Amino acid sequence: MIKILPRLFYLSLPLLAACASNPAPPDAEPQAPEPSEQAVKAPVQAAPEPPIEYGNFTQEQLELALLSEFRGLRGDMAGAAEGYYRLALETQDPGIIRRAVEYASALGNAQALSNLADQWLAIEPDAMDPHLIIGYQFMEQGLFVRALPHFEQVMALGGQVDFTALSARTANLEDRQRQVIIERLQAINTRHPDEPSVYYALAQLHDQSGDTDSARAILDVARQRYGDNPRTVLIEAQLLQNSGQVEAAEALLAEYVERYPEHRLLRYSYAQLLVQNEKLEPASIQFTELLRREPGDMETLYSLILINLEIDQLTLAEAQLRDLLRSGYRQNEAHYYLGYVLEARDELEQALFHYQQVQRRSNAFLNAQREALRLQVDLEQFDEAEAWVAQMSARDAALAPAYPALLAEALINAGHHERALTVLDQALLDHPQNVDLLFARTLLHERAGRQEAAERDLQRIIAINPNDARALNHLGYSLTVRTDRYQEALELIERAIDISPDDPAIIDSLGWVQFKLGYLDDALYNLQRAYAAFPDPEVAAHLGEVLWVTGKEAEALLIWEQALDADPDSEHVLDAMERLTGDSPGETS
Repeated sequence: MIKILPRLFYLSLPLLAACASNPAPPDAEPQAPEPSEQAVKAPVQAAPEPPIEYGNFTQEQLELALLSEFRGLRGDMAGAAEGYYRLALETQDPGIIRRAVEYASALGNAQALSNLADQWLAIEPDAMDPHLIIGYQFMEQGLFVRALPHFEQVMALGGQVDFTALSARTANLEDRQRQVIIERLQAINTRHPDEPSVYYALAQLHDQSGDTDSARAILDVARQRYGDNPRTVLIEAQLLQNSGQVEAAEALLAEYVERYPEHRLLRYSYAQLLVQNEKLEPASIQFTELLRREPGDMETLYSLILINLEIDQLTLAEAQLRDLLRSGYRQNEAHYYLGYVLEARDELEQALFHYQQVQRRSNAFLNAQREALRLQVDLEQFDEAEAWVAQMSARDAALAPAYPALLAEALINAGHHERALTVLDQALLDHPQNVDLLFARTLLHERAGRQEAAERDLQRIIAINPNDARALNHLGYSLTVRTDRYQEALELIERAIDISPDDPAIIDSLGWVQFKLGYLDDALYNLQRAYAAFPDPEVAAHLGEVLWVTGKEAEALLIWEQALDADPDSEHVLDAMERLTGDSPGETS
C-alpha cells in the first residue's frame, strides 16, 4: 500500500504580501503549504525579475558576470555564487548584489548573505527591496531573528509583511529558540499594534511551544480587533487540532467551508486536515471540489492522485496521472506512480517502461530503479537487467555502486543467489572499497551458510572504516550466535556501542553476548533497555531467555506472549519457548 506522508498542519496564512513565491519544482518532495489565497490556487509564478543592467563594468567584470550566469544555468551553483559575490564587492551594483544574494541563499551561505546585506543597505538605505529580499532569504535559511529587523523596516518604509510566513517555518525549533522569536515579535507588536499578522504569528508560535492558553489569549485579542474571519478560524482550527480536539477542528473548518464556499484557502486547509487525520475519502471530495473550481491547479491534482492511490481508486488515479504527464508537471512522480498502477494490473512491461523514465534528479529515482530491476528479474530478463545496470553506472559515476547493489537485492529476493553473488563479485572488482557492496555480499554469504566468507567481508569493511558500527555489531553478533568466540564478540560490540550508544540493535547484541559470558545482571539490564526501545521478537526472545534462567519465569512468559501477539510465527520466540519450557506456547500460557 502506498502511504501518503501527512503534511504539516501549520496554516501559515498569506506569505509575504510584498514578495511573490516561486512554485515548488516538479521533483520537490510535497511540502507543508504556504497557504496564501494565491498559493493554494495554483503554483504561483514569481514576478519577473528586473533584468541585470550591466553598467560601467570593465571587460573582465562583464566576462565574469556572463560566466557566472552561465555557471548558474549549468547547475554550478557554487561557481555562480563565487563569481557574483566577487562582482558584488567590486562593482557595488544593486542588480549584481541582488543576484549574489539569490545564489548565496541557494547555497545556505549565511555569512555571505550578511555581508551582501550590509553592502546593499549601505548603497540603498531607504529602499524597501533590500530589506524584503534579505529578510526573506534569512528566513528561508532559518535565521529568523536576523530576518525580523528587515521585515519591520519594510513596514516602516510603507510595505506589507505577513509574519505568519515566518511562524509557518518554526514548528521544529527548540522551545528556547522559539521563545527568542516570540520576545522579538512581541516587541514588534508593541511598536506596530495595528499589524494583524503579528497577532496571528504569535498565536501560532505559542501553540508550537505547547502554550495553548497564551495562543488563545492572543487569538482573542485579534478577534476583538479584527473580528471573526477565515484567518482567525484557520488558527482556531490549528489550536484545536494540536490540542487533540480533532473532531472539533474538523467541524469548525467544515462549518466555515460551507459558509464561505468560494474561499479556497479554507477548503484547501480542511482537505489537508482530513488527510492528516487519515479521513481520505472525505478529503478526496474536498480536493475534487478544489480541482473542479480551478482545473489547472496541478498540485491539487497531484494531492488527489495520492489519495486515490491510497484508497485503491487505481483506474481514476491512472487517468489523473496521465493528465499530470500531459501537463508537464511532476513528470517523475507521474511516471513512478503509473508504474505502480500498471504493475498492480499485471501490465509489467508498461510498468517497467514508466519506472525507467524517472530521472536522476527525482527523489523517487532510486526507488524507481529498485522497482524496475525487480520487475526485470521477475520477468527473467537477466541480460537486460545487467545491461541496464551497466548503462546507468556508466552514465552516473556517483551512483555506479548503487545499481549492482539494487540488482543483487532483486536477485536475492527472487532466490537467484548465485547470480546475485556474480553481480556483487564483479561490482567489487570495480569498487573494491565500497562498504555497501561488501555488506550486501556479507548477507548473501550468511544466507548461503558461508560464514568464513562473510567474516572476511566484515573484516574488510572494518579495515576500510574502523568506526563502522554496523559492521562491528554485525560481526560481533555473528560470532556470538554462530561460534563460541564470545570474548572477541564482546570487544567488537563494545566498540560499536561506543560509536552508537543508543542503537537498540547494538544494545541487544551487547546484552546477548553478556548472557553468553555469564554476566547475567548486565545482560538483563541491557536487554530490557533494548526491548523498551525496540520491542522486536528477536529481542523479546533474548530478554525472555535471560528472565527465565534467572528465575523470572512469569515475566519471561509475558514478554514472549506479547511478542507472539505481534508476530505469531516468530521463530526466535517459538524456539526459545520450546527449548526452555519443553512445551508449545499454548500449553505454557
